[in-house]
Amino acid sequence: MVKVTKMHGNGNDFVLVDEFDKIIIPEEEKPRFVRAVCHRNFGVGADGMLFVQPSEKAHAKFRYFNSDGSEAEMCGNGIRCFSRYVVEEGYAPERLKVETLVGILELEVYRDDGWWVKVDMGKPRFEKEEIPARQEVWGYEFEFGGNKYRLYAANTGVPHVVVFVDDLDFDIIPLARKVRYLDIFPEGTNVNFARLEREDRIVVRTYERGVENETLSCGTGSVAVAAVASRLGIAERKVEVVTKGGLLKVEITNETAYMTGGASRVFDGVVKVEELYEV
Repeated sequence: MVKVTKMHGNGNDFVLVDEFDKIIIPEEEKPRFVRAVCHRNFGVGADGMLFVQPSEKAHAKFRYFNSDGSEAEMCGNGIRCFSRYVVEEGYAPERLKVETLVGILELEVYRDDGWWVKVDMGKPRFEKEEIPARQEVWGYEFEFGGNKYRLYAANTGVPHVVVFVDDLDFDIIPLARKVRYLDIFPEGTNVNFARLEREDRIVVRTYERGVENETLSCGTGSVAVAAVASRLGIAERKVEVVTKGGLLKVEITNETAYMTGGASRVFDGVVKVEELYEV
């Protein structure tokens, strides 16, 4: 049996495995284990899985896997949940540094009518080589279903495309999947549809690569939307981002993005691995 913790950030949910003291799931088994546990019918069910590991460079090391078993460089909602866990378990102080595949990130965990985490997300990157993309994707015109859209790309830990629309009341999946698999993105991309309510408030729906579906919230996606809107000059540098799962606050200061949001710990339990692998 494997001890697990179920957490979520604005409805973007994760199963966490604590490997701070020792490796629980061998490296070669991790993708298979992730797929099994994250299955919503035959497993615990989650958008992804977090592994807490020790770090020689920071207070802890962050590992994140999408529900399809692929490892991703970053996850904004995931790292908030991760940070709450390591602080709550006594592995790190409330102001902590976390090692990720995109570098060392600084975070602050605090209590105020719930658990909140402020994350230094680093500088959003817009150059095509940094996304990565085979060509410039800033205002790239794309036609689908007889409608034209403008695509803006940014890397906020993982690649994101942002599409501003007047109305979010539509089935985003067909269009999102078409954009997600465009040839111009060699590693694929996440896709965000955004509606500007005010200069300081944006409503967002996100399709996540690796989950291959819409999620209730995406931290890196929310940061990408805020960064693109700020660069376009259509939004303030400090905005509220409203997702289906709840509110995130994003601030761009000296080109660095800071994201603040909640982190919920839903339950702690055990997974019977032998039952999982029978599926």
